[in-house]
Amino acid sequence: FKTLQHYFIQSNLRTMKVIICLFVCLLSVAHGRAAGERLDQCPVIMGEAGISPSFAPMVAHAIHSLTVEDIQYYFDETATEDNGIPTVNMDLTAEQRILPNAPLAHYDTEFSSVALRTFDFVLRHMNQARWGTSNSHTLEQVTHALHMADIWEHTGEQYRVVERLLAPASDICTCVTDIEENDVLNYLNLFSFKIRYPGITSGNKTLTDRYFDSVTRSKRAVAAPAGFTWGADYSAHYGEKGAFVESAEDIYKRAGMRPDFDAVDFDLSDAELLPIVASTLQDGDDPSMKPLDSAESWEDWKEMVKTAFEETGYYDLAVFMFCMLNN
Repeated sequence: FKTLQHYFIQSNLRTMKVIICLFVCLLSVAHGRAAGERLDQCPVIMGEAGISPSFAPMVAHAIHSLTVEDIQYYFDETATEDNGIPTVNMDLTAEQRILPNAPLAHYDTEFSSVALRTFDFVLRHMNQARWGTSNSHTLEQVTHALHMADIWEHTGEQYRVVERLLAPASDICTCVTDIEENDVLNYLNLFSFKIRYPGITSGNKTLTDRYFDSVTRSKRAVAAPAGFTWGADYSAHYGEKGAFVESAEDIYKRAGMRPDFDAVDFDLSDAELLPIVASTLQDGDDPSMKPLDSAESWEDWKEMVKTAFEETGYYDLAVFMFCMLNN
């Protein structure tokens, strides 16, 4: 309790919330649960620990482009290539959509700042049309990379508290690391399809049929049709007049819905899965976005970047990263 009191005095309100959630979690663990009950009761366990209902999509969003160097800088400097953090394969032509471990980025350490290392990383791939995102120009890819870094920086503050108060063997870690059951892996696969095939879940038959035809001919990942720009993991999109509208994730949350992942076998190839994803996981997510080509368009993009990650997601991600890295 002295340790908790110290943190309450020294921390801001956000950190205090983390401590309260974890303290409640510790009280729950103190009452004990049989090992067999843990996975069955994970929704309750996660709720008691303050994990939000948006845990899976928020975590998948936040980890999809992590690298070893990012993990070392923002979370755990001892992390290795065998880190256990699944990510979306940035090579959009590869058959393997999800990597089991965050890969090395080989940042240029001659640059002192993380910002310039990130900038260099994006520019090193600027001539690769099927890397990172589909149909995004370089400025938009830089914006995406810095947006992700901002999420990790913010989460790192809460991670420091979590690592002091949460035990790797706790019930909450058992639950958040079960990525096949808690939907984190499912959402990563869904995001991968949305990145590779912008608009695949939009319900736009003209667009989806074009993907089906292209993949059938090539038997591999294909480029998005010309004219589309896509903000990678951003689920938010713009209406006809450029107004910011509700994201697909928000629609699911508001309606109390979950994508029908049970009807989708992500072990199948892209060619086999495209028609299934297009119909079963259809959510009306329109990939078209205003291009980032002026100060005026940046105001829209800036609003999107500021609202693309829920406040509760930072705590969710901090708990997830600690548990996965100490699993």
